[in-house]
Amino acid sequence: MKLHRSLAALAAGALFAASAQAQVLISDDFESDSSASYTIVDDSNAASGDGEADSTVTFNFDYSALGIAAAPNSSGGTSGLYLTVNNTSSDNGGDGALQEDHVTVFNNLNITAPVYTLSVDMYMGVEAGQSGSTEFAHIGVAGSTADFLSIFTPIVANGHFISITGEGGSSSDYRHATPGTPAVNSGDPSYLNSTNTTNATGDVYQALFPAPADFPGSPGNLWTTLTIDVTPYNVTYSLDGTPIIRTPVEENEGLVGLGYTDPFDSVGPHFVIYDNLTVTEVPEPATVVLSVLGLAGVAALRRARG
Repeated sequence: MKLHRSLAALAAGALFAASAQAQVLISDDFESDSSASYTIVDDSNAASGDGEADSTVTFNFDYSALGIAAAPNSSGGTSGLYLTVNNTSSDNGGDGALQEDHVTVFNNLNITAPVYTLSVDMYMGVEAGQSGSTEFAHIGVAGSTADFLSIFTPIVANGHFISITGEGGSSSDYRHATPGTPAVNSGDPSYLNSTNTTNATGDVYQALFPAPADFPGSPGNLWTTLTIDVTPYNVTYSLDGTPIIRTPVEENEGLVGLGYTDPFDSVGPHFVIYDNLTVTEVPEPATVVLSVLGLAGVAALRRARG
């Protein structure tokens, strides 16, 4: 009986140790210019690009100048990573017409941990009534710098990532991609709402961003915190702690990407700000428990024989 109690105590201690040993792999509050730690991929250098970018990437951007309060996970600072796309009305594609535009900023650290969590604060700035208001934030893991992140125009396979609109202007306001399916359709059970919809009218989205939000069901003109939990089994996307998408993992090694896309030929004064990016490796509790129990068993056996 004493041995069983000892093993139970060791198991509990191992679980506590597993949580305590979580290792921070990436931590960026963007309060300084951290651009050297990132690679920018846009239409000028991406495999799917049209050869000419019309985007803006600003590190250490003081968003308080726009009247935006500090992000939820900030410790007082108000600087972030600021992205815009389709900035001008010029013919950036060279064919006499406006073009869609994309940009993704990849952190240069290759994540190889089997279990980890990404967390980032996101603010999508949308001016109602202005052209081009339907733009998409993209956040992903297990990516590469060969291409940007994009759900639409073009559809790009580049790891696991989520696409979010700020104002609910698409039938696919919450869409995710996997390495094998670069645009998972609405109705798929990976969408964790009562109708498995990608539309912002879904009940889970409406509960997350209820009226009187500027755009009920969507995170326009407000802060939200996105987390991506990666395990050897699943990738789970959550907003403000509420899971909205869960899909079987196909690849968990690669780069973290923060992006922005306008898949249409419109120009508008819209943007996304990212702040407080962290990636934390989480030891697998079962592995730690089994290791500790194995050592405890050996020790108990030695005592019994002795």
